[in-house]
Amino acid sequence: MIRPAKKTDFPAVFPILKQIFDEMALATIAAIPPKQFYELMRLGFLTEAYRYAYRRIWVATSPVDNQVVGILVMYPDSDQDVIDQVLISSYAKVGLPTDTVIFSDKEAWPGEWYIDALAVAPAYWGQHFASQLLDYAIKVAYSHGFKRLTLNVDLENPRAIRLYKHKGYQSMGQMTIGTRTYEHLGLAL
Repeated sequence: MIRPAKKTDFPAVFPILKQIFDEMALATIAAIPPKQFYELMRLGFLTEAYRYAYRRIWVATSPVDNQVVGILVMYPDSDQDVIDQVLISSYAKVGLPTDTVIFSDKEAWPGEWYIDALAVAPAYWGQHFASQLLDYAIKVAYSHGFKRLTLNVDLENPRAIRLYKHKGYQSMGQMTIGTRTYEHLGLAL
């Protein structure tokens, strides 16, 4: 089942989302002690506007025990100017300087409904949860009036590239996020 995330989902969502942070190897995240980063992400998750706020996340749950096994984070390109600003008010609460920068790169292009993150817990890989989340993303983007759904995929992640291309995503170019190069893929709706 796929459903919107709830505020109580953070303990299950964070480890899945952290897989992406670990793969990105961003120096800005590595510079923050793990406990501080966890608390900062928790505070951001509970807001309404942060990049990884609960209201921007949909979760896939196991049909066996309803446990969160996958996540999908999405928003319109126009939200990029505000999605990280809201977190600044939480920096002091976790002992970080207010000039801390975690994410600085814009990842979506104008007119796009953007998939910021798609991840599945490793124990559930190969069970089609990522595919189901991608199918759900189409419905959400379309319901918001968008004609293009996009995402960035790490060039060093051939498994994900295969899935996206199998689903019909096509290359729109490349971009650098942090220090890594990503292929910007799009799907016309």
